[in-house]
Amino acid sequence: MDPIRILTIVTIAMFAVLAVITVFISIQKRTMFAKLGQLLEDGKYDEFFRLIDSRIARLVYPDYNRSYFKLNAHMIKGDWNEAEKLLDDLLARKVSDEQRADLVIKAFNIYISLSRGKKAKRMLDEIERLDSAKYGDSQQDCRMMYDIAILKQYNYIDRMEQALDRLHGPARGRIEYLLALQYQNKGDMAKRNEYLARSTKAMREASEDRS
Repeated sequence: MDPIRILTIVTIAMFAVLAVITVFISIQKRTMFAKLGQLLEDGKYDEFFRLIDSRIARLVYPDYNRSYFKLNAHMIKGDWNEAEKLLDDLLARKVSDEQRADLVIKAFNIYISLSRGKKAKRMLDEIERLDSAKYGDSQQDCRMMYDIAILKQYNYIDRMEQALDRLHGPARGRIEYLLALQYQNKGDMAKRNEYLARSTKAMREASEDRS
């Protein structure tokens, strides 16, 4: 047989095999993503971690993606020590600019939740160097969170109270919680308790609506 023809046949066969593998991986990704999400929703964390570390998961997902899934799982589980360790590891990796932006914003919010002021500030500094045309809203939100949670400021009270009437559900509950924090910073515990109760009620009602 003509060598050129043999090479053509082999090349076509290779592309056919690659196409089958690509389709297989794509299907497995979608299927596994749905299963991983369901396991987290059901609180089956041991099964989640077994699946995310399985051979098939390592085949269809890069290590960074699997680590990111684990980070979310530790957060949902409430295992903040493991979440912080994994987050520190992810932050040390080389990733794309888009992945880095997403990661530092997530890291900032985790460090705020854990009251890690110095780590939160490092993330805030990096966030504020991002493209403001693309990340302007996140930059403003992170600066506000840092001012309230770490610097213990309360200079956002007036604008937040004025915005409340336009908000509903979780968005309203979040602002009411931030108002509670600011009144605590200000030393007005009566208003703090009022907004904390309102925030809890808004979040509970939003949760009941989803169920």
